[in-house]
Amino acid sequence: MKKQVLFFILCLLALQVVAGDNPKQTVDSLLTKIREYHQQADFVPQLETCLKAIDIANAANYDTGIAKTHFFAADALVNIGLFKESFKHLKSIESTNYYKENVLMQTEIHWVRGRAYLKLQMFQQAIREFYLQLACAKNLENEVHRKITNINTYANLSAVFDQMGKLDSVQKYCQLQLEGLRGEDEKTYKYIYLGLYDAFGQLYTKKRDFVKAEYYLKQSLELIKKYNLSIVSNTFTYLGNLEEKKLNPEKAIKFYEKELANAKEVGNRERTKNSYKYLANYYRKYQLGDDKVKAYELAYVLLNDSLEKENRQVIDVVLNQVLNAKDKESETKVSKAAKITLITIVVLLAAVALFVWRHRHNRKILDEKEEALQETETINKELTEQIGENKFNSLIELAKSNNPEFLTLFKELYPEFIQALKALDPTLRSTELEFCAMAFLNFSTKNIAEYTFVTIRAVQVRKNRLRKKFEIPSDADFNNWMRALGETPTMP
Repeated sequence: MKKQVLFFILCLLALQVVAGDNPKQTVDSLLTKIREYHQQADFVPQLETCLKAIDIANAANYDTGIAKTHFFAADALVNIGLFKESFKHLKSIESTNYYKENVLMQTEIHWVRGRAYLKLQMFQQAIREFYLQLACAKNLENEVHRKITNINTYANLSAVFDQMGKLDSVQKYCQLQLEGLRGEDEKTYKYIYLGLYDAFGQLYTKKRDFVKAEYYLKQSLELIKKYNLSIVSNTFTYLGNLEEKKLNPEKAIKFYEKELANAKEVGNRERTKNSYKYLANYYRKYQLGDDKVKAYELAYVLLNDSLEKENRQVIDVVLNQVLNAKDKESETKVSKAAKITLITIVVLLAAVALFVWRHRHNRKILDEKEEALQETETINKELTEQIGENKFNSLIELAKSNNPEFLTLFKELYPEFIQALKALDPTLRSTELEFCAMAFLNFSTKNIAEYTFVTIRAVQVRKNRLRKKFEIPSDADFNNWMRALGETPTMP
């Protein structure tokens, strides 16, 4: 027993040593590294470092460190797509004194929550958070911080209303951005100016006021040339949209290909993938070259498969980190006062304390492990319940607009159906999967023709080919057969 007591005390002392002589400095040093990962958009190492810093900050009861590390953890999780875990970290921040006393942190928490809700397409919740951010910004003492926060919040509100199709509200918040920037140094805020000019150009394109759209997008091009800006994909996309609205598909395609080139140049692989798909559909829609259609479709499939594999690996890594953090939670939450008390008590009382500690510790570890296992099984289910209806509505809209993201979201919502199809024919192409997916959603032949920009005859020919491939009886309804396939368990 004496050896156990001595070992226990040494372990407590070792925890203090690991945290360093000055745990606050250790946390601040880790925060510097975290900010570097944040600027480089390396969100997995950002999260991993945050979890380490949170452990040390909690052990040292370092209030400021606790708030800041939880904030960057929440930011990383939003960018990765694990919104439920992100909200938990934001909740932890609100219990700190740093949050209660720091108005800038309060505004940034509303910003992170607003972004999360926007990605979930929970528009009313996103609008509420951005309005709360504006209310907090009024109390910022630093005038520069207040102005930049307002301008960025106006941009976020403009993005929300743009997705909702409320163009008058988009124009209102674009105008507020412009007024906020009036008199400011153009070079200092060059990317904010670029985003604003792009937003105005897209807005007036949708309103079919092509003169104003051309004026603002020309401003964007002049800004790009003047400051040699590198991230300019949006500008070329909006110029392409303008030319397409003006019924100039050949001119539009040149801008869309410039957008693709820029996305590749800056290393934005997700945007590159989407550009491949969009260009393939565009060339097909306007019959601008079958070779281009095939080339872009192939490039899309290859990059999409690669990104899907990487995304699965990222999610696995992040979930493992979250679960590991939960396993360590009982150790990191031991208070500094408790450590000092346990170190200084006499050997006799230490033996009693050891027994009590071991009993509570083991029970808590068992509870935490059980919770972690349940978390692993239910995390996706809870996320789906949170955004399921929104995702299904989004799926229908993606299908109707022939958006390249349709198949990606469909695979997420109905993986069993995709598995069943591939079990029947592993060589199925993405275009065939999309066609079967639309049939599974019970779109009529006319609907499919309208949404994919082909003739009804072409849809019927495609159905006949798939009937032969899957040996669907001629008297069986094609859509009903697909839905039945989705309800049938895949054979091992």
